[in-house]
Amino acid sequence: MADMDESGSSGKFFVFFLALLFVAAVGAAATFFFRPDLIPLSLFSPTPVQSVRILPQEAASEGAQWRMVGQWQGSGEFREAANLFRVEFKPVPGWETPSPVVIGKDQMNVAVEGVYKPAQFSMQTILTLAGASTVANRLAPELAALYLTSIGANEVRTVPGSTADEYSVEGIFYAAMEIRSIQIEGRGTASGFSALKDGTSDVAMATQRLSMADAKIFGPGVITAQSELRLGMDAVSVVVHKDNPVPALTLEQVGGIFAGEISNWDQVGGPSAPIKIFILHENFGTRRFVEDFFMRGKSFAASAQVVDAHDLLPELVSQDPWAIGFCSLTMANQCREVPLKVSPDSEAVLPSPQSIAAQTYPASRNLYLYLKATTDNVYARDFVRVALGGPGQEVVRKFGFVKNSEILAVAEDASGDASFGDMAASSASVFDQEAPPVLKAPALGVLPPLVQYDGEAVPEAVRREVLQEYHDGVYGAEKLPLVFRFESGSLDLDEQALRDVARIAALMREPKHSGKMVVVAGFSDSVGPYASNLAVSRKRAEAVAETLRKRGVQDVLILAAGEEGAIERNDIRTGREKNRRVEIWLK
Repeated sequence: MADMDESGSSGKFFVFFLALLFVAAVGAAATFFFRPDLIPLSLFSPTPVQSVRILPQEAASEGAQWRMVGQWQGSGEFREAANLFRVEFKPVPGWETPSPVVIGKDQMNVAVEGVYKPAQFSMQTILTLAGASTVANRLAPELAALYLTSIGANEVRTVPGSTADEYSVEGIFYAAMEIRSIQIEGRGTASGFSALKDGTSDVAMATQRLSMADAKIFGPGVITAQSELRLGMDAVSVVVHKDNPVPALTLEQVGGIFAGEISNWDQVGGPSAPIKIFILHENFGTRRFVEDFFMRGKSFAASAQVVDAHDLLPELVSQDPWAIGFCSLTMANQCREVPLKVSPDSEAVLPSPQSIAAQTYPASRNLYLYLKATTDNVYARDFVRVALGGPGQEVVRKFGFVKNSEILAVAEDASGDASFGDMAASSASVFDQEAPPVLKAPALGVLPPLVQYDGEAVPEAVRREVLQEYHDGVYGAEKLPLVFRFESGSLDLDEQALRDVARIAALMREPKHSGKMVVVAGFSDSVGPYASNLAVSRKRAEAVAETLRKRGVQDVLILAAGEEGAIERNDIRTGREKNRRVEIWLK
């Protein structure tokens, strides 16, 4: 009996299922009767596209794809759009996209092939950097990559050059079909100054300051105080093999070793073993630093082996148990850095970002970027702006150097020209080093060109008066790495500016800056009359000075330079924005 009940239930379910299918079929038939365009072609005819092949394989692996869409129709037309198709291909960076393929209703089972071709990019070198290998080897390529990204590069790559000290950093701009490159050569500070002078480089990278005499060789007005920009701080490490047991060396002992006066390790507390010396080529600023700071007029030992690549020297030292050499702090790698003592009785100090910033490690030095004041390469000035800005300074820190904000915290400049045992030298620009006790700048020579936005002719006597007052005011002063910028016609300080004012106020409260004066110098763009712009630049300087006074800084000198000292072209918007600024100096 139970079996009969189960059989009846199954039969009822089957009838119900058939009825449901019948209702669905009737509904679908009614739908297709009123909307025949919804009928899938594949039900009654072959598919429009049998296969789509993408070539070459490299394009497919980089994301090349295809899709089939309905063909666009013109106004007032109807051509059975559902039966007309278009195969489109996906754009892929670095490749030219194949043209779409249109398939008509009478073309079925079509085999489509989309052939991508490598895009043809124009090449342009926008900037060349030359000089110190300390900067060029790793830091400069990273800063170049940061800069190219900041101006819109979709992809950045670093290509090694023909030698170990050459690099090409290339930014690929897909929309513009351009590759813009920054060329970097790290053959030493001297070669950088030479390249800057002869015009084969836009920016010189240096580990020592350009001397007054060398600056004059460039010609009048080419190298000014504004040409020298501090990128950060480094130190020269004295390096030995990692197993060398010598605990520390005095500065005098280091000089004696490199001069050949000390030839065995047992003379400085080590085992009896001859000392093998490695030194850099004379073009390197690091070698000149060692000559000035450690050698004190002595010559290097005749037995010293000269190395032409900075990063090769510590590698050679690491392979010889009794070798010694010198290099940048950031290149010590697998070597052991020897702690240094100013005198036999002083504390031995290892180089580190902390000891450099605090001025406790004696062999510290600045890193510089140099530009010609007359340069018309906007990329050069923009690159320097990025390098000295927040993201650029983080790159400086990442590679083991000391960034400018940390230097500002101690407000001392460990100059490569400092005397023996005195590393707290003034950080005033080298072009101001010879300031007399009465800080008055020399009389101006040939005035720099003044290109005004509206073509106004300004009497030379007026310009001389403005420029002489400005140069007198900043002569012998130290320029801080802080710049206040303003919108056109505005005197307001933004939040970042207020934070910078607080930093300056905190700096001036430190005992070591007692008696120093803050110099506030205002500048403008060249839109409008010269006299009006001079007045606006003074008001901007006064706005910063007033904010400083509210923070407790009372000794403030206000200067106004107006349109003078433009750092960018005034015939472009971005240039005018950068020229509307207030600079800060300590005097």
